[in-house]
Amino acid sequence: MTNSLDPKPPAFTFTHRVCYSDTDAAGFVYHGRYLEIFERSRAEWLAQRGLSPTKLINEFNIVMPVRELTMNFYKPGRLDDILHIDQVIEHRGRTQVTVKQTAQRKLPDSEELQVIASAVLHIVCVDTNTLKPKAWPDWLFLAD
Repeated sequence: MTNSLDPKPPAFTFTHRVCYSDTDAAGFVYHGRYLEIFERSRAEWLAQRGLSPTKLINEFNIVMPVRELTMNFYKPGRLDDILHIDQVIEHRGRTQVTVKQTAQRKLPDSEELQVIASAVLHIVCVDTNTLKPKAWPDWLFLAD
């Protein structure tokens, strides 16, 4: 599976080198580690906008919990792979966004990227005081 079939260009790409602690006894990326890698990508997406979870809580009274996620695994990731994590906001509702994240690696002796795992996450904007859904601030998505 390659990225060439994806009609949407990625809005944000994060790079991650697979290290020993990411792998299982067989030397493949442990499936649960993709959640951590994808989380780091989302944290970097915020950092690129001058934001952090702490700043969102302290200054804007919002948190962004994941309400639902679906993951698919296509090929095993391996130690020392350089993963390119694309992040695309597929849908933005008033209080929820749908984000697709895709982990890809370059094929040997090629510039072509191979999809090895993907996730679709439904993330909700929640008010820290009431713990109820809150409308997403428009300024959060201006650069996308």
